Amino acid sequence: MDISEHGYERFPIPGQNNVGRWGFFPLYPMLVTTLRFAFPFPTILIATITSIACSYAACLVAWPLLEKNMRAYILYCAFLLSGPFSFHFTTFLTEPLFVLLTSCVFLALKRSNYLAAGVSCALLSATRLVGVLAVFAAVIQMFEQHRQQGGSAVSFPRWVLGRPDMLVAIFISPAGLFAYMLFLYLTVGDGFAFLHVQRAFGRVAGDPLLFLWDGLAAVPTKGRLPTAPQWSALAAIIGLTLSVVLAARRRYGAALFCASSIILPLITNLASMIRYVIGLAPLMMLIAELLSVSKLTYLVTLALFLSACYFMTVAWIGGYLALV
Repeated sequence: MDISEHGYERFPIPGQNNVGRWGFFPLYPMLVTTLRFAFPFPTILIATITSIACSYAACLVAWPLLEKNMRAYILYCAFLLSGPFSFHFTTFLTEPLFVLLTSCVFLALKRSNYLAAGVSCALLSATRLVGVLAVFAAVIQMFEQHRQQGGSAVSFPRWVLGRPDMLVAIFISPAGLFAYMLFLYLTVGDGFAFLHVQRAFGRVAGDPLLFLWDGLAAVPTKGRLPTAPQWSALAAIIGLTLSVVLAARRRYGAALFCASSIILPLITNLASMIRYVIGLAPLMMLIAELLSVSKLTYLVTLALFLSACYFMTVAWIGGYLALV
Protein backbone atom coordinates (compact mmCIF):
# COMPACT_ATOMS: atom_id res chain seq x y z
CA MET A 1 0.00 0.00 0.00
CA ASP A 2 2.71 2.49 1.00
CA ILE A 3 4.88 1.71 -2.02
CA SER A 4 1.92 2.25 -4.34
CA GLU A 5 0.82 5.50 -2.68
CA HIS A 6 4.15 7.06 -1.66
CA GLY A 7 6.89 5.16 -3.46
CA TYR A 8 10.10 3.88 -1.88
CA GLU A 9 11.75 5.76 0.95
CA ARG A 10 15.32 6.93 0.44
CA PHE A 11 16.40 5.75 3.90
CA PRO A 12 14.86 3.96 6.93
CA ILE A 13 12.47 6.16 8.88
CA PRO A 14 12.49 5.44 12.65
CA GLY A 15 9.02 5.26 14.12
CA GLN A 16 7.46 4.62 10.71
CA ASN A 17 9.39 2.00 8.80
CA ASN A 18 12.89 1.38 10.08
CA VAL A 19 13.73 -1.56 7.84
CA GLY A 20 13.07 -0.16 4.36
CA ARG A 21 10.67 -1.55 1.79
CA TRP A 22 13.30 -2.17 -0.87
CA GLY A 23 12.91 -5.94 -0.61
CA PHE A 24 9.50 -5.67 -2.30
CA PHE A 25 9.84 -5.37 -6.07
CA PRO A 26 8.08 -2.52 -7.88
CA LEU A 27 6.06 -3.80 -10.86
CA TYR A 28 2.84 -4.67 -9.07
CA PRO A 29 2.69 -1.47 -6.95
CA MET A 30 3.43 0.49 -10.13
CA LEU A 31 0.55 -1.24 -11.95
CA VAL A 32 -1.88 -0.41 -9.14
CA THR A 33 -0.62 3.18 -9.03
CA THR A 34 -1.23 3.56 -12.76
CA LEU A 35 -4.75 2.24 -12.45
CA ARG A 36 -5.42 4.54 -9.50
CA PHE A 37 -4.71 7.53 -11.71
CA ALA A 38 -7.32 6.27 -14.19
CA PHE A 39 -9.95 5.25 -11.63
CA PRO A 40 -10.64 7.40 -8.54
CA PHE A 41 -11.05 4.56 -6.04
CA PRO A 42 -9.16 3.56 -2.87
CA THR A 43 -5.87 1.79 -3.45
CA ILE A 44 -6.88 -1.46 -1.77
CA LEU A 45 -10.06 -1.70 -3.87
CA ILE A 46 -8.12 -1.22 -7.11
CA ALA A 47 -5.47 -3.70 -5.94
CA THR A 48 -8.09 -6.32 -5.09
CA ILE A 49 -9.84 -5.98 -8.44
CA THR A 50 -6.48 -6.08 -10.24
CA SER A 51 -5.43 -9.22 -8.36
CA ILE A 52 -8.67 -11.00 -9.22
CA ALA A 53 -8.33 -9.93 -12.86
CA CYS A 54 -4.74 -11.26 -12.96
CA SER A 55 -5.88 -14.55 -11.43
CA TYR A 56 -8.62 -14.92 -14.04
CA ALA A 57 -6.12 -14.10 -16.79
CA ALA A 58 -3.72 -16.71 -15.36
CA CYS A 59 -6.54 -19.25 -15.62
CA LEU A 60 -7.05 -18.40 -19.29
CA VAL A 61 -3.33 -18.75 -20.06
CA ALA A 62 -3.26 -22.12 -18.26
CA TRP A 63 -5.67 -23.75 -20.73
CA PRO A 64 -3.11 -24.45 -23.49
CA LEU A 65 -0.39 -25.17 -20.92
CA LEU A 66 -2.51 -27.99 -19.49
CA GLU A 67 -2.94 -29.46 -22.99
CA LYS A 68 -6.68 -28.75 -22.78
CA ASN A 69 -7.07 -31.37 -20.03
CA MET A 70 -10.50 -30.31 -18.75
CA ARG A 71 -10.29 -32.01 -15.35
CA ALA A 72 -6.83 -30.63 -14.58
CA TYR A 73 -7.86 -27.22 -15.85
CA ILE A 74 -10.95 -27.08 -13.62
CA LEU A 75 -8.91 -28.13 -10.59
CA TYR A 76 -6.23 -25.54 -11.31
CA CYS A 77 -8.77 -22.75 -11.72
CA ALA A 78 -10.61 -23.85 -8.58
CA PHE A 79 -7.30 -23.79 -6.69
CA LEU A 80 -6.52 -20.23 -7.78
CA LEU A 81 -10.00 -18.76 -7.41
CA SER A 82 -11.57 -20.65 -4.51
CA GLY A 83 -8.99 -22.98 -2.97
CA PRO A 84 -7.61 -22.83 0.57
CA PHE A 85 -4.86 -20.41 -0.53
CA SER A 86 -7.01 -18.30 -2.83
CA PHE A 87 -6.68 -15.25 -0.56
CA HIS A 88 -3.10 -14.96 -1.85
CA PHE A 89 -4.51 -14.41 -5.33
CA THR A 90 -7.22 -11.89 -4.45
CA THR A 91 -5.46 -9.24 -2.38
CA PHE A 92 -2.51 -6.84 -2.67
CA LEU A 93 0.23 -9.48 -2.94
CA THR A 94 2.53 -10.28 -5.85
CA GLU A 95 1.23 -13.83 -6.34
CA PRO A 96 -1.47 -13.03 -8.96
CA LEU A 97 0.86 -11.11 -11.26
CA PHE A 98 3.72 -13.54 -10.64
CA VAL A 99 1.59 -16.55 -11.58
CA LEU A 100 0.20 -14.78 -14.65
CA LEU A 101 3.62 -13.73 -15.96
CA THR A 102 5.14 -17.15 -15.18
CA SER A 103 2.36 -18.77 -17.20
CA CYS A 104 2.99 -16.30 -20.03
CA VAL A 105 6.70 -17.19 -20.05
CA PHE A 106 6.07 -20.92 -20.35
CA LEU A 107 3.27 -20.51 -22.88
CA ALA A 108 5.57 -18.41 -25.06
CA LEU A 109 8.31 -21.04 -24.71
CA LYS A 110 5.83 -23.78 -25.57
CA ARG A 111 5.09 -21.92 -28.80
CA SER A 112 8.80 -21.11 -29.39
CA ASN A 113 8.01 -17.40 -29.26
CA TYR A 114 11.25 -16.35 -27.60
CA LEU A 115 10.73 -12.60 -27.85
CA ALA A 116 7.42 -12.87 -25.97
CA ALA A 117 9.11 -15.14 -23.43
CA GLY A 118 11.91 -12.59 -22.95
CA VAL A 119 9.48 -9.70 -22.42
CA SER A 120 7.43 -11.76 -19.96
CA CYS A 121 10.59 -12.77 -18.12
CA ALA A 122 11.71 -9.14 -17.91
CA LEU A 123 8.40 -8.19 -16.33
CA LEU A 124 8.62 -11.23 -14.06
CA SER A 125 12.05 -10.12 -12.82
CA ALA A 126 10.52 -6.77 -11.86
CA THR A 127 7.78 -8.54 -9.90
CA ARG A 128 9.90 -10.77 -7.68
CA LEU A 129 13.62 -11.52 -7.48
CA VAL A 130 13.28 -15.20 -8.41
CA GLY A 131 11.48 -14.16 -11.60
CA VAL A 132 14.83 -13.59 -13.28
CA LEU A 133 15.51 -17.34 -12.98
CA ALA A 134 13.00 -18.00 -15.76
CA VAL A 135 15.74 -17.09 -18.25
CA PHE A 136 17.32 -20.50 -17.58
CA ALA A 137 14.07 -22.19 -18.62
CA ALA A 138 14.26 -20.23 -21.87
CA VAL A 139 17.85 -21.35 -22.51
CA ILE A 140 16.91 -24.97 -21.82
CA GLN A 141 14.00 -24.71 -24.28
CA MET A 142 16.38 -23.28 -26.90
CA PHE A 143 18.81 -26.14 -26.33
CA GLU A 144 16.06 -28.74 -26.64
CA GLN A 145 14.88 -27.19 -29.89
CA HIS A 146 18.46 -27.22 -31.19
CA ARG A 147 18.85 -30.90 -30.32
CA GLN A 148 15.53 -31.78 -31.96
CA GLN A 149 16.86 -30.23 -35.18
CA GLY A 150 19.87 -32.53 -35.06
CA GLY A 151 22.34 -30.07 -33.55
CA SER A 152 25.03 -30.97 -31.07
CA ALA A 153 25.82 -29.45 -27.69
CA VAL A 154 29.07 -28.05 -29.08
CA SER A 155 27.31 -26.20 -31.90
CA PHE A 156 24.60 -24.77 -29.64
CA PRO A 157 26.33 -21.42 -28.83
CA ARG A 158 27.01 -20.75 -32.52
CA TRP A 159 23.40 -21.64 -33.39
CA VAL A 160 22.05 -19.22 -30.77
CA LEU A 161 24.33 -16.45 -32.06
CA GLY A 162 22.66 -16.89 -35.42
CA ARG A 163 19.19 -16.36 -33.94
CA PRO A 164 18.64 -12.66 -33.09
CA ASP A 165 15.26 -13.41 -31.45
CA MET A 166 16.92 -15.78 -29.00
CA LEU A 167 19.76 -13.38 -28.22
CA VAL A 168 17.34 -10.53 -27.58
CA ALA A 169 15.18 -12.78 -25.39
CA ILE A 170 18.16 -13.79 -23.25
CA PHE A 171 19.52 -10.28 -22.82
CA ILE A 172 16.18 -8.58 -22.01
CA SER A 173 15.06 -11.26 -19.53
CA PRO A 174 16.79 -9.61 -16.51
CA ALA A 175 15.86 -6.08 -17.65
CA GLY A 176 13.27 -5.62 -14.90
CA LEU A 177 15.76 -6.58 -12.19
CA PHE A 178 18.49 -4.35 -13.66
CA ALA A 179 16.09 -1.40 -13.93
CA TYR A 180 15.16 -1.78 -10.25
CA MET A 181 18.84 -2.03 -9.28
CA LEU A 182 19.57 1.17 -11.21
CA PHE A 183 16.68 2.92 -9.46
CA LEU A 184 17.96 1.82 -6.04
CA TYR A 185 21.48 2.94 -6.88
CA LEU A 186 20.30 6.39 -7.94
CA THR A 187 17.91 6.91 -5.01
CA VAL A 188 19.38 4.93 -2.12
CA GLY A 189 22.99 4.62 -3.21
CA ASP A 190 22.91 0.82 -3.07
CA GLY A 191 21.83 -1.17 -6.12
CA PHE A 192 21.60 -4.30 -3.96
CA ALA A 193 19.46 -2.74 -1.24
CA PHE A 194 16.77 -5.36 -1.89
CA LEU A 195 19.29 -8.00 -0.74
CA HIS A 196 20.98 -6.09 2.06
CA VAL A 197 17.66 -5.16 3.70
CA GLN A 198 16.82 -8.85 4.16
CA ARG A 199 18.79 -8.84 7.41
CA ALA A 200 16.20 -6.51 8.87
CA PHE A 201 13.59 -9.21 8.22
CA GLY A 202 15.70 -11.86 9.95
CA ARG A 203 16.94 -13.38 6.67
CA VAL A 204 20.60 -14.35 6.89
CA ALA A 205 22.28 -16.85 4.57
CA GLY A 206 22.76 -20.29 6.02
CA ASP A 207 22.50 -24.01 5.35
CA PRO A 208 19.10 -24.78 3.69
CA LEU A 209 19.20 -28.36 4.96
CA LEU A 210 19.64 -27.06 8.49
CA PHE A 211 16.68 -24.70 8.05
CA LEU A 212 14.58 -27.64 6.86
CA TRP A 213 15.66 -29.77 9.81
CA ASP A 214 14.96 -27.00 12.31
CA GLY A 215 11.52 -26.49 10.76
CA LEU A 216 10.60 -30.18 10.94
CA ALA A 217 11.96 -30.41 14.49
CA ALA A 218 9.72 -27.56 15.73
CA VAL A 219 7.16 -29.98 17.16
CA PRO A 220 3.93 -28.59 18.66
CA THR A 221 3.83 -28.16 22.41
CA LYS A 222 0.02 -28.35 22.44
CA GLY A 223 -2.24 -30.42 20.24
CA ARG A 224 -1.26 -32.51 17.24
CA LEU A 225 -1.46 -30.03 14.38
CA PRO A 226 1.90 -29.17 12.80
CA THR A 227 3.50 -25.89 13.80
CA ALA A 228 4.05 -23.04 11.33
CA PRO A 229 7.75 -23.98 10.81
CA GLN A 230 6.73 -27.58 10.14
CA TRP A 231 4.15 -26.47 7.54
CA SER A 232 6.79 -24.31 5.87
CA ALA A 233 9.36 -27.12 5.83
CA LEU A 234 6.80 -29.55 4.41
CA ALA A 235 5.87 -27.03 1.72
CA ALA A 236 9.53 -26.71 0.68
CA ILE A 237 10.00 -30.49 0.61
CA ILE A 238 6.82 -31.04 -1.40
CA GLY A 239 7.79 -28.27 -3.80
CA LEU A 240 11.24 -29.75 -4.39
CA THR A 241 9.76 -33.23 -4.81
CA LEU A 242 7.32 -31.94 -7.42
CA SER A 243 10.23 -30.26 -9.19
CA VAL A 244 11.86 -33.69 -9.47
CA VAL A 245 8.60 -35.05 -10.92
CA LEU A 246 8.64 -32.25 -13.51
CA ALA A 247 12.18 -33.25 -14.46
CA ALA A 248 11.13 -36.91 -14.71
CA ARG A 249 8.43 -35.80 -17.15
CA ARG A 250 11.12 -34.05 -19.23
CA ARG A 251 9.94 -30.56 -18.31
CA TYR A 252 13.47 -29.56 -17.46
CA GLY A 253 13.02 -25.80 -17.77
CA ALA A 254 10.02 -25.71 -15.45
CA ALA A 255 11.76 -28.08 -13.02
CA LEU A 256 14.88 -25.91 -12.80
CA PHE A 257 12.87 -22.71 -12.43
CA CYS A 258 10.69 -24.12 -9.63
CA ALA A 259 13.53 -25.81 -7.74
CA SER A 260 15.76 -22.73 -7.85
CA SER A 261 12.81 -20.49 -6.86
CA ILE A 262 12.44 -22.60 -3.71
CA ILE A 263 16.12 -23.09 -2.89
CA LEU A 264 17.05 -19.41 -3.26
CA PRO A 265 14.78 -18.16 -0.42
CA LEU A 266 15.43 -21.37 1.52
CA ILE A 267 19.10 -20.34 1.78
CA THR A 268 17.97 -17.62 4.21
CA ASN A 269 15.14 -19.29 6.15
CA LEU A 270 11.65 -20.80 5.85
CA ALA A 271 9.74 -17.51 6.09
CA SER A 272 6.88 -17.21 3.56
CA MET A 273 7.80 -20.60 2.08
CA ILE A 274 4.17 -21.66 1.61
CA ARG A 275 3.51 -18.48 -0.39
CA TYR A 276 6.55 -19.10 -2.55
CA VAL A 277 5.57 -22.70 -3.34
CA ILE A 278 1.90 -22.12 -4.17
CA GLY A 279 2.93 -19.19 -6.35
CA LEU A 280 4.87 -21.48 -8.71
CA ALA A 281 2.40 -22.11 -11.53
CA PRO A 282 4.17 -25.18 -13.02
CA LEU A 283 3.99 -26.98 -9.66
CA MET A 284 0.32 -26.21 -9.13
CA MET A 285 -0.51 -27.30 -12.68
CA LEU A 286 1.37 -30.54 -12.06
CA ILE A 287 -0.64 -31.17 -8.89
CA ALA A 288 -3.84 -30.53 -10.86
CA GLU A 289 -2.72 -33.05 -13.48
CA LEU A 290 -1.87 -35.69 -10.88
CA LEU A 291 -5.15 -35.26 -8.99
CA SER A 292 -7.23 -35.34 -12.18
CA VAL A 293 -6.08 -38.80 -13.27
CA SER A 294 -8.66 -40.51 -11.06
CA LYS A 295 -12.27 -39.37 -11.20
CA LEU A 296 -12.60 -39.92 -7.44
CA THR A 297 -9.61 -37.76 -6.49
CA TYR A 298 -10.76 -35.16 -9.01
CA LEU A 299 -14.24 -34.88 -7.50
CA VAL A 300 -13.02 -34.94 -3.89
CA THR A 301 -10.37 -32.28 -4.53
CA LEU A 302 -12.80 -30.09 -6.44
CA ALA A 303 -15.32 -30.33 -3.59
CA LEU A 304 -12.64 -29.37 -1.07
CA PHE A 305 -11.55 -26.36 -3.13
CA LEU A 306 -15.11 -25.12 -3.60
CA SER A 307 -15.98 -25.59 0.06
CA ALA A 308 -12.83 -23.68 1.01
CA CYS A 309 -14.30 -20.71 -0.87
CA TYR A 310 -17.20 -20.56 1.58
CA PHE A 311 -15.03 -20.75 4.70
CA MET A 312 -12.52 -18.20 3.36
CA THR A 313 -15.35 -15.80 2.53
CA VAL A 314 -16.73 -16.12 6.06
CA ALA A 315 -13.23 -15.53 7.48
CA TRP A 316 -12.75 -12.42 5.33
CA ILE A 317 -16.11 -10.99 6.37
CA GLY A 318 -15.38 -11.73 10.02
CA GLY A 319 -11.98 -10.06 9.77
CA TYR A 320 -13.44 -6.99 8.07
CA LEU A 321 -16.19 -6.63 10.69
CA ALA A 322 -13.60 -6.95 13.44
CA LEU A 323 -11.63 -4.07 11.93
CA VAL A 324 -14.61 -1.73 11.53
